Amino acid sequence: SDLHIQHLYWRAGFGITRNDLQSIRKKSVEKHVDLLFEKSNFKPLKYDLSEFDVNIKDLSKEERKSLRKAANQTMIKLNLHWMEHLVATEGVLREKMALFFHDHFAVRLKNPVACLELLNIIRKNALGNFGDMLMEVSQSPAMIIFLNNQQNKKKHPNENFAREVMELFTLGRDNGYTEDDIKEAARAFTGWTIDKKFKFRFNARVHDEGSKSFLGQTDNFEG
Repeated sequence: SDLHIQHLYWRAGFGITRNDLQSIRKKSVEKHVDLLFEKSNFKPLKYDLSEFDVNIKDLSKEERKSLRKAANQTMIKLNLHWMEHLVATEGVLREKMALFFHDHFAVRLKNPVACLELLNIIRKNALGNFGDMLMEVSQSPAMIIFLNNQQNKKKHPNENFAREVMELFTLGRDNGYTEDDIKEAARAFTGWTIDKKFKFRFNARVHDEGSKSFLGQTDNFEG
């Protein structure tokens, strides 16, 4: 029925117009589901961020201030750019799931380059394997910066990332793990950082190579 079709498109997308409903109402539910997947191929969301392709160490104090202001303004424009894409796209299923996981893997940054990369990682994996998405999100500059994992080193472990991975991203708060598991996981993630080109890098020099015991298993885990 029309009500069932509308319900499907509200849950798996952002609704359906009257004209679209009239043109596809005779299709089976299975065909509607197939269409939602067929139209949801991944294409990276693009935006010109070339003005941020600079070495901040080469900039004066005033130039850095101007760059921060431009970054703040660009974050607003990026948000609007994605919203416009949500309205216009036919790939509503991918975007609806991306919107869900965008909240699940939320960060608070004013870095347009890192945030756009994270958004595209989420959009690419939104209809795929959760483990693959978790790994790519975890190694994204946005998440590493937001959860301070570039500060996570063997002599001074930082637990922020390890705690959030378990509390928010996977198991849920107080659900089958202990504070010791968090500490051991933090040791496993030491050395996960980003390089000067803003790409993920495993820095073996600051990684804790010792044995770790995590959720009942002991090994030389590396994240």
